[in-house]
Amino acid sequence: MSAIPAVLRDRSQGSSLEERWEAARQLGDRDPRLGEFTHVAAGEFLRGSKDGEGLPTERPQRKLSVPGYEISVVPVTVSEFAGFVERGYADRALWSDAGWAWKIANGVDRPRFWGESEWRSYLEPNHPVVGVSWFEAEAFCVFSDRRLPTEAEWERAARGTDARNYPWGHDWVPANAAHRGGPRHTLPVGCFPAGVSPEGLLDAAGNVWEWVQDGYDPEAYQHPTRLVENPAMRVARGGAWNALPRQLRCANRNAWRPGARFSNIGFRVAR
Repeated sequence: MSAIPAVLRDRSQGSSLEERWEAARQLGDRDPRLGEFTHVAAGEFLRGSKDGEGLPTERPQRKLSVPGYEISVVPVTVSEFAGFVERGYADRALWSDAGWAWKIANGVDRPRFWGESEWRSYLEPNHPVVGVSWFEAEAFCVFSDRRLPTEAEWERAARGTDARNYPWGHDWVPANAAHRGGPRHTLPVGCFPAGVSPEGLLDAAGNVWEWVQDGYDPEAYQHPTRLVENPAMRVARGGAWNALPRQLRCANRNAWRPGARFSNIGFRVAR
């Protein structure tokens, strides 16, 4: 296993993005953070945004208790997803009924952009996999004996227990995440060590939006016990390389139809 270079462990912002990017590129699929999990202890945290802050879909802010769980340190990468491309797309047992119906109806046998030369900058081994629908992310989780984190688990791991706005703290720091105004594509996972969350998550803000388990309910925080039956939309969290700073806040909620396959949506896993 390769050691993580010092520039990818330094939280002092003493190195340039170009230096960290090159160090991560050299690691490739030997990056030991790929497949690494961090444990989040059971307990309460403050979910959502205060009155007058954030968006209505994030309010009210209230305490929520979650059981203990583990969540991946970085999003699932191209190299990690490759085994599922080779062995998972044709295996009916890995797919939900809705996912299999979507796959057959759309003739899907790999992620969007996969193997296309014009998308080379997104397809390096340790870049987050993109062009995957919620259905593909769900099937990958069955394939790898993992699951998607819930929306609450994602937010708890991204912001800790002090209701911080961003994984690193309350104030926006442009150098701590991949966002609009930087490179117009994904970057290798873990290029922003100063952006680490209290629970050790990297890239919880920026690089790619991350699918979570939940169906989208715009009033979910007002009605925390209400279940979404047959959701038309699925939640994604965290912002992406082309997102604005306000979208990278830990409390921000976004959603797409579960068949969406864009260059700015990936996912991380839990167990």
